[in-house]
Amino acid sequence: MKSFIKFIFFATISFVFLLLSTAFSSKKVANVKQGVEKEIKTSLLWRIEGNGLSKPSYLFGTMHLIQKEFYYFPSSIEKIIKKSDLIVLELSLEEMNNQTEAMKYLVLKEGKMMDYFDEKQRDSIYTWAKTKLFLDKQLFDATFSTFKPFVLVQTAIQISFMGKTESYEMNINDLAVKHKIKVLGLEKMADQMKIFDDMTREQQAIMVMEGIRDEDKTISEMNIMQGIYKRQQLDSLLIVSKTVGGVFDEIEQEILVKRNQNWIDPIEKFIKVGQTFIAVGAAHLPGQVGVIELLRKKGYTVSPVKF
Repeated sequence: MKSFIKFIFFATISFVFLLLSTAFSSKKVANVKQGVEKEIKTSLLWRIEGNGLSKPSYLFGTMHLIQKEFYYFPSSIEKIIKKSDLIVLELSLEEMNNQTEAMKYLVLKEGKMMDYFDEKQRDSIYTWAKTKLFLDKQLFDATFSTFKPFVLVQTAIQISFMGKTESYEMNINDLAVKHKIKVLGLEKMADQMKIFDDMTREQQAIMVMEGIRDEDKTISEMNIMQGIYKRQQLDSLLIVSKTVGGVFDEIEQEILVKRNQNWIDPIEKFIKVGQTFIAVGAAHLPGQVGVIELLRKKGYTVSPVKF
C-alpha cells in the first residue's frame, strides 16, 4: 500500500490530465499526428534570466509517469540539478513522502465509490475488475469501496504499464537527496485534490469510464502524446489539449490555467534566492497562459535550452 500511495501522488494531476487528453476520437488523433511534423521544435528545458536575478534558474517540463522508451533525461540536466541551490516540484518531497497525509485524500469522507456510477457503469467496472484485477464483485467492493473514484483511473494506468515506466519526479528527488538539495513544492496536496473533489459526480464517473474502457485505444493515444513529448514539441502538446473536449474542457480552468497563475508568485520568490531547478508537468509550460509566457510578462527572459 505504501508504494501504491506514493505512486498516486507522484502521478495525480498531470497524469490524469494525460489520460483526459487522450479521450478524443481517433480522427482527431490522426489530424494532430499529421500536423505535428509542421510544428517548430522547442525544448523541455528553459532558462530564466534577467529582471534582477543574480543567477539563472531553469524550468523543466515533465510527464509525471512515462513509458521507459519515451523517457528523456540526459546528463546535461543532471549537471544543472547538481549545481542548483533549490529544487521545486509541484509537491514538496516532504508532502510526497507523508503517507498518512496522502491516505487522507484518497478515502471518501462518506458514502461508497460505486454510488458515483449508474448501473451500466457499475457493470463495466465490475467486468474490468474481474478481467484486469482478478477480483470478483465482492472482493472489488471490499478493496475499493471507500476510495475516491480517481483511484480507479490511477489503477487502470498502473496495471497497463506495470514495470515499463519511469518517473521524473522520483529521479529528481533521488538526485536531490544524493546532493543534499532542498526540495520544495508549488502547492499542497489539498490544492491538487480539491480539483477532483470539486468535480461533479457525473464528471468523475466519466473520467473513470474513459480510463477503463477501450484500453488499447487509450494506450495508442497515450503513445502519441508521449512521442510529442519526447520530440520536445510543447506547442503540439497545447494543440492536443485543445482537441480534448468533454470533461477536460469543463475543468481546464482549474487543472491548468488557475494553477499556472497561482505558481508565479512562489516561483518568483524561489528564483530570487539562487539557482532554482523547477520541474512541472509539460502541459503547464506552453501557451499564452502557460508558465513560460506568464514569467515573460513579469519581465524575465525565458529562453529554450537545447540538449
